[in-house]
Amino acid sequence: MKVTYFFRPKMKGVFSIETLFEKIQDRLPSYIIVENYVCTDKLKRFPSFIKSIFHQSDVNHITGDIHTIALFLSKKKTILTIHDLGRYDRDLTGWKKLIKKLLWISLPLHRVKYITTISEFTKQRIIEETGINSDKIHVIPNPAPTDFTYHPKEYNSKSPRILQIGSGNNKNIDRLIKAVANSKYELILVRKPNLALEQKLKELKITYEWHYNVTREFIYQLYIKTDVLFFASEYEGFGVPILEANAVGRPIITSNISSMPFVAGNSAMLVNPYSVEEIRTALNQINENSNLRETLVKNGLKNLQKFSIEKIVADYAELYNKIHYSK
Repeated sequence: MKVTYFFRPKMKGVFSIETLFEKIQDRLPSYIIVENYVCTDKLKRFPSFIKSIFHQSDVNHITGDIHTIALFLSKKKTILTIHDLGRYDRDLTGWKKLIKKLLWISLPLHRVKYITTISEFTKQRIIEETGINSDKIHVIPNPAPTDFTYHPKEYNSKSPRILQIGSGNNKNIDRLIKAVANSKYELILVRKPNLALEQKLKELKITYEWHYNVTREFIYQLYIKTDVLFFASEYEGFGVPILEANAVGRPIITSNISSMPFVAGNSAMLVNPYSVEEIRTALNQINENSNLRETLVKNGLKNLQKFSIEKIVADYAELYNKIHYSK
């Protein structure tokens, strides 16, 4: 069986989808032959959609972002993976949102055999937007990281370090800053440079370190030296940092909305991301309660089992077989 994976154009510093499916491809059963088709960027993107007609296989797997390419592929042989509807839900309005829905959601999703998505939350959003039968949509989550390993650390209650990863406007950095203002907490930020935000940190005399465009190994080292992961976003299609913190063995504060409860299970403190007071209270509870920290870490190690790479690869292989042998 041959499976062609259709990838978005390569983008500097953005490779989450590519990394995910590289891991999956490396572990597929030997009877599956892999071919990759990478679209070209900018104005050449749509000509590469047309050329994709000639690169189809027994199974076509659109790996994300370029949903529109489904209009050029065989419906009965094609799977589309949707990671989230974040930009559509949060950033678009008016005619731009209508066009996005038509060309990126409605038409492509009706033009594929199966849809996979990485959380129950996104599955429900897809159903709400399209009315597609739930049987067509399979939840296959992202796998837990295999390169981050457990690294116990004595909690620093005198000046706990809080790790926050991500630059999107959904990452809730402003409320985190308000929650730690005039306190002993220190921030470790991994995000794009932002002079206004840095000025705010300085004005509030918050101790921080700022990192951008760093390696995967460097991120792992940041997890090792941190005390708490803050991932109480306003919106997430999944939430890989939750699993990364589980793997390293760090307590987590995340949101009680969107996909985050699905990913975290009982391995995190869930808060209302719009409440500075809830965020501050959760930080203080983790800081003051060693039993709570130990429970969260233990639960996190168990939580990883739900997201094992072996299980996720098996789920994709099963779907490929359904398409291949249904001809």
